Amino acid sequence: MSPGSSELARLRDVLGTDGVAEHEPLDLEGAKLTATLRPDTGERLAALVHTLGELSLSALIRGGGSRLETANAPCRADVLLDTRALNTDLELDPEEGVARLPAGLALAEVRRALEDTGLELPLDPPGAGATIGGTLAAAATGPCFGPVRDVVLGLGVVLGSGERVRCGGRVVKNVTGYDLAKLWVGSFGTLGVLEWAWLRLRPAPERAVTCTAALPFDAEGFEQALAAARRPTARAAALVDARLLGQAPGHQLVLELAGEEESVEADLAALEKQVGATASTEPWVERLRAAQDAGPMRVRHSAAPNRISEAAAVMRDAGATLLAHPARGLLYSVFDSPSLDERDADVAWRAACEAGTRIGAGLRIEAAPVAVRQGRPALEEPGASAPLHRAIKRQYDPRGILNPGRFVGDA
Repeated sequence: MSPGSSELARLRDVLGTDGVAEHEPLDLEGAKLTATLRPDTGERLAALVHTLGELSLSALIRGGGSRLETANAPCRADVLLDTRALNTDLELDPEEGVARLPAGLALAEVRRALEDTGLELPLDPPGAGATIGGTLAAAATGPCFGPVRDVVLGLGVVLGSGERVRCGGRVVKNVTGYDLAKLWVGSFGTLGVLEWAWLRLRPAPERAVTCTAALPFDAEGFEQALAAARRPTARAAALVDARLLGQAPGHQLVLELAGEEESVEADLAALEKQVGATASTEPWVERLRAAQDAGPMRVRHSAAPNRISEAAAVMRDAGATLLAHPARGLLYSVFDSPSLDERDADVAWRAACEAGTRIGAGLRIEAAPVAVRQGRPALEEPGASAPLHRAIKRQYDPRGILNPGRFVGDA
């Protein structure tokens, strides 16, 4: 339901006039929303969530909006809670190699702030305008770095009751609640609204080189790609259908080597011999990042690295265009028909489920229209317990007002 005039007045008391925007119905994730709420401090965020609970209004939570389709459509949404005004109080500690970053801050802004520090932020999800909070909430990864949870040292979170909690800390040696912080990463805003995060930075590489090699998208190609990805300086290694990179049909291994000059040169020479890799000045990693965000429908499998080629064979037969990160056990299957209909989506989903079952893989819909995701679980994990997820949801969001229905088990 849309908030009425008295409810909007309550919300303005909390956020101020500038924090509440009324507008024509915005069709977002199957809901038609007529009010957007923009808290600009943690205190106002907490008061807002508390007030939403009192008014029984549910919120669709959005940061940069680049990962809205990577979850179930909400079962209910009354207002849009936009976190991008939570973008001040960035704190860098170059000596410790950590940063305290507000949830609404765009990753591009963080990178600019780190330019002269000799450090880099090990997050690189695709999607223009991606924010810290959205990236963590969706556990969104890009070509160059590993699991998002590995970067998180501590979090500030507002629970569904409006209570502000913090867990973890700024350094590993002082991280009471460190494991608890990882509960919120990848929960798609269903267990709390992220306010800020302490993240681990890493030294910027002395040198970075991109190289490519032609490899088949079969078991042998995956084995060679996996060996290449295990070179000491390889921080991106993707086997990809060249059409996703804007190239002629075929398959390519795209590698980024990063580290000390001598080590990069040694790995480049070894890869030239092993797989025929050649260095290139083309922006292949940026193209990889864009390819990982392609298509009207895209699914992702996650499994042991030595099983991904089996899933790839099933998805290729279903007509998908493929991109894989073999060392990380990730396979992205893109269905790029501009006229994707219910039948196409059903064929794609059945193939994805078959591949996931065959290799015991986690499966999630990375992108698809709302109509495609309705009636299909966008997030599936091997052995996941829907009752457990629902119980956690009840504990942290007892009134069910934060992104209801977006997570595993409709939590």
